[in-house]
Amino acid sequence: MSYLTEEEKQQLSFDWRYRGFSTIQLLTEEEADEINDELEKLRKQRQETTKEDGSQWGEWDPFAYPHKISEKLSKLFSHPKIIEACEFLMGGKVDGTQTWAYFKPPGQLGRDMHQNAFYTGCKHNEYVNMALALDNHDKENGAVWNLEGTHRLPILPIEVDEERVKTNPKNWSNERGKPCVLPEGHDFRKIEGNTRKGEMVLLHSHTVHGSEENNSNRFRRNFLSGYALKGTKFTSGNHMKRERIDIYELQEKYWNES
Repeated sequence: MSYLTEEEKQQLSFDWRYRGFSTIQLLTEEEADEINDELEKLRKQRQETTKEDGSQWGEWDPFAYPHKISEKLSKLFSHPKIIEACEFLMGGKVDGTQTWAYFKPPGQLGRDMHQNAFYTGCKHNEYVNMALALDNHDKENGAVWNLEGTHRLPILPIEVDEERVKTNPKNWSNERGKPCVLPEGHDFRKIEGNTRKGEMVLLHSHTVHGSEENNSNRFRRNFLSGYALKGTKFTSGNHMKRERIDIYELQEKYWNES
């Protein structure tokens, strides 16, 4: 059974060749609300705990690996449409690597432009990030924007701004102050990330992207997950601690119709 329509496959093919990102429907608004409710429950439970070093969680800190403590999010992580899309784009079976969630309340700052490949260390077309919109996202509430066509670039160097680094959330050190450096004289087009609740954005590992401050009175929530071409090498990372996850085992557990 295919979860992708022929129209969606054509769109993915075009976007992956020319743009470096693609947006297609994944959930209904009602299903997205159920995910929001689950993440809010987990976030509130986390506020009653401390980190391993005894420090407090920030109220709206990103949430790493929520699928490990939620069957609902494990099921979402292994959604057949996500996996089929990743297989289609990368041309083979895939491994899961990570999940996390952003909450981005009104007033929260954005993230400097970056490539995910800088952190994963993967080669071209060996890694895809999926971002599920759990609200309507637009420029006003700090939606993620992409620089069209930058997926063709190599992994770019970064430029550290020590003063801007100090504006990072307490427990999330790579948000600001470490932007990648684009080639001189580039003319890549900035595409605002207008997405509707329930849509997912599939992002090439080398596409340059970022976000601005949430200047609205609305949240901009996301559930995110990462997938690597099966067997490819990737960097675990000191912060995210990516790991190879058998996504097909999860899929068998949560999506087996028999």
